[in-house]
Amino acid sequence: MKELMRRTMRPEDVPAVNLILSKSFTKARLDEGYKNTHVPPCHPGFLEMYLASFPEGCFVIENRLGLVGYAFSRLWGQIGWIGPVSVIPAMQGQKLGHELMNETVRALQNAGARVIGLETIPRNYRNLGFYGKLGFVPQQLVLDLHAQVPAQPSYIDDAEYEAIFWGLSDKAERPELTEAVEKFTRTIDPWLSLAREAALLREFDYGDALLLRHAQHGLSGCALAHSETYNADEPRRYLKVYALLLEDTGAFTPMLHMLFAWAKREGLDSITFRTPTRYHLAYRELLRCGFRIFHADVRMTLHGYHEIASPESFYLCKWE
Repeated sequence: MKELMRRTMRPEDVPAVNLILSKSFTKARLDEGYKNTHVPPCHPGFLEMYLASFPEGCFVIENRLGLVGYAFSRLWGQIGWIGPVSVIPAMQGQKLGHELMNETVRALQNAGARVIGLETIPRNYRNLGFYGKLGFVPQQLVLDLHAQVPAQPSYIDDAEYEAIFWGLSDKAERPELTEAVEKFTRTIDPWLSLAREAALLREFDYGDALLLRHAQHGLSGCALAHSETYNADEPRRYLKVYALLLEDTGAFTPMLHMLFAWAKREGLDSITFRTPTRYHLAYRELLRCGFRIFHADVRMTLHGYHEIASPESFYLCKWE
């Protein structure tokens, strides 16, 4: 067997990582019996943004011929998760995936993560068994939901709420906004931080953070969304909200209207959310507002590193 070396991922590794991702995920879909099996490479900028989020927690394995596997992990404050992770099909079954997973777990633990998890497809029994042997325990379904942007979005004729876009805010305001966002997110999850993620969205021009501010009560909500596609084969149609926190359900209607208006300005015709069913308040509210389920994953957390945020929170987040 050719000598293998594990090391942290570098920006120049992204093209090779992208090819491994496409080949390994295509093979997985073929093995699982999907009709449409091809998984195209991601836009390089998307993976570069993932790497920039937590570079000390992203790894590759290589031999003298090049890269043979990789793993990404993310850390939002003390909330950490892993993925994607894959090994080239020709070298699967040699415990390289275990090695990569163990390395990412150690990196998250060393960085102070209090929650460590991942999301995977429930029908992929091999993945469930693989992660289970590494100490990850299935928790609950995570659902993707979508709705069309109304042709004529309704607007809140109410001075109570104000929309603030992180990317459009004055740089002199950023320290105050950062403090407000960090204080707000900790009221919902004491281990969560989103300020770094908001900055990365603008740095890589992949979306923005929308802050909902109440005239009297201050910050009432925060949404992070991607407005760009993940690969060249994907149509630019969706505003993909991958994190959303609200102080209560009363703030959802103004936030939703502002998201619809944002999508409209971007020329997008749909909005998607991912919600863990653990946070059933958000799930019920999305269904009530006409959102439809189109995909399901299962969330798994490492034993001893489970979520503690209250299930009654209005808390949507995507570990992917």
